[in-house]
Amino acid sequence: MSSVPEGAFVETKQYKFFTEFCNACRKNRYIGLCYGPPGVGKTLSARHYANWDKVRSYNIYLPRCAFTLKQIAGSDVIFHTAQVVNSALRVSKEISEHRKHLQSLVREDFADKRQPMLDETKLRIQEGQDSFFTDWDWLAPNNFKKRQESLEKRFHKLKMEYSQQCMGIKDPTKLIILDEADRLKLPSLDQLRDIFDKGDIGLILIGMPGIEKRLARYPQLYSRVGFVHEFRPLAETETRNLLQRQWCPPGVSLPDGSLRDEGAVAAILRITGGNFRLLHRLLTQIARVLEINALEQVTPAVVEVARESLVIGTD
Repeated sequence: MSSVPEGAFVETKQYKFFTEFCNACRKNRYIGLCYGPPGVGKTLSARHYANWDKVRSYNIYLPRCAFTLKQIAGSDVIFHTAQVVNSALRVSKEISEHRKHLQSLVREDFADKRQPMLDETKLRIQEGQDSFFTDWDWLAPNNFKKRQESLEKRFHKLKMEYSQQCMGIKDPTKLIILDEADRLKLPSLDQLRDIFDKGDIGLILIGMPGIEKRLARYPQLYSRVGFVHEFRPLAETETRNLLQRQWCPPGVSLPDGSLRDEGAVAAILRITGGNFRLLHRLLTQIARVLEINALEQVTPAVVEVARESLVIGTD
């Protein structure tokens, strides 16, 4: 079985269920509630669904930007994390900034696709000027002048049309995903309801188990909830499959074939219990133990030493 590229996002069954949930909220313009215990991958999945790391990092004015406009074209989902201090005004302002950024990307994409036509017309104007003497156009200056004026008029007309069309592009946002929704107080929740009502968009609130019961106390918001999704830990078969394919967190690598010991695999499964964050941390520690001790195989003893370095909470 082929290995997973280092640091690659893994589309698990839980992520696929989450994607279906997001698509439904986005399509039907509903409010959705997503809840699950810490570390199961809610935030990671939401950021990946929104393509947020690329969308938020892209800046046309940065020559060394790691992403291209092509990689984020068509994005219509924003991801926002509620801050610990979250007044209604702050929530509104931060979400508005995200939406404006998304709108600017659509405008840049529009301008980028139409720039070749402007460049071609401009080039023809320049070529006409260069050929004035070489092609003996100076013998018929009126013909040359009319041709150039026609090209220049076309160029300015196209430029004006594109500018007007670009400025007329509306906010493309179709879905807002808000993480850490447990932090929101009633005024901030009311602000989100107002954004939802005015925007004809979908809204997803992500939080801990119990958030659905808490929001039920706010009927004006809860009555608009169309879907509820529970994000569950990885199934044992999926975790085993990841280990067999030697998935590792970003910046971490294990020797090829180092996870063949069934006892070691069973220990990892028992310790992590399908918690993606815990699996991430445990594999990081296992890689460190192997490197320090110049080992090539993961054994139950190695897993135990790695586990002792972790702080594992209990439910």
